[in-house]
Amino acid sequence: MSCRERVGTQRHMCRSALVALLVTASLTGCHQKAAAPPGEPMLAAVRGDQRAAGLTYAEAQGRLLFQQYCATCHGDEGKGDGQNASNLNPAPPDLTAPKAAPDAVYLRRVIAQGSAAVGRSPLSPPWGRSLRAQEIDDLVLYCRALARRKSK
Repeated sequence: MSCRERVGTQRHMCRSALVALLVTASLTGCHQKAAAPPGEPMLAAVRGDQRAAGLTYAEAQGRLLFQQYCATCHGDEGKGDGQNASNLNPAPPDLTAPKAAPDAVYLRRVIAQGSAAVGRSPLSPPWGRSLRAQEIDDLVLYCRALARRKSK
């Protein structure tokens, strides 16, 4: 069989397979609405948690970052009772206390440069080189949301 004949046969086989696939698809009801992609239920669950917590999207992102970088000392709920808090002197502040809600500029500086930059304990590390500016902004929003929730 020549090269030209083989190519022609392969094209015919591909066309036949495509026609068979289309016929099968039309017989099995592919014209109905397609199922949701597998990632959507997870996204819906995350959005549901976000709404249940009363957080905006940015605050929810800040919460995820808080859990990763800050909860060890500040606690899961930001009350200053993390697993490492007992080893720190002074103890981490309770971020849920309304009176402890500093302004955004102050929080941004503490997160980016560490608490020593504002005259507090040098034990809180500067995250400015590890986190992007948007991540720091999200953390600031979440920390302020912690204090707002407590005051309601």
